[in-house]
Amino acid sequence: MPESQVHFHRQRPTDLRKAGPGHRLRFIVRALPDGLERLAADLHVPPGGRVLDYGCADTPYRRFFDDDAHYLAADLPGNPDATLELTSEGTVPLDDESVDAVLSTQVLEHVTDPARYLEECFRVLRPGGRMLLSTHGLMVYHPDPDDYWRWTGSGLRRSVGLAGFEVVRFEGIMGLTASALQLLQDGIFYRLPRPLRPLCAFTLQSLAALADRFESPDSRAANALVFALVAEKP
Repeated sequence: MPESQVHFHRQRPTDLRKAGPGHRLRFIVRALPDGLERLAADLHVPPGGRVLDYGCADTPYRRFFDDDAHYLAADLPGNPDATLELTSEGTVPLDDESVDAVLSTQVLEHVTDPARYLEECFRVLRPGGRMLLSTHGLMVYHPDPDDYWRWTGSGLRRSVGLAGFEVVRFEGIMGLTASALQLLQDGIFYRLPRPLRPLCAFTLQSLAALADRFESPDSRAANALVFALVAEKP
């Protein structure tokens, strides 16, 4: 595949966001939307502004924006929730500097060429526009159907900076101790008899939630299951 292509595969099933007490991803499924909503306030979308959700799945975060926002939901062909169909190269059929904000949530790890994807985010943003992006740090491998990349906090900042952005806010979601408990659970979960799995998940997810209360923001920004940031196009 040519390097200029952005091509990615990923789906975000709605049922993941309805995690019950025994769900193995309960903590992050609840913590991630809360963290993204806090950061979305820093996008500063003007009244009637244009927001691009680049890899929109079932548009779970449309609610972050006012009803008068022009919400452009872009995804692979076949997604009934998308209002824009990505090109065969995975790029967005929009003019340069044509949107006020870009939303990219849990997409970058599934993109074959992250640098090209970030360049496309930069291209469509107007000067002064901002991007809200989240992607994996310490998360376990999860093909859906493909899963290519993980970042450190410094590595993600560098990748975003190389695309031309200036990072204005950076957070880790689910810090090191909680992530360690998550990975411990992931290592044993499917080895357990099926009836014991919900109990295992309930116990370790509860411990992870408790442990994360004692994690400092600086610690999370260095090591986290998921990283989230707001970056601006100068």
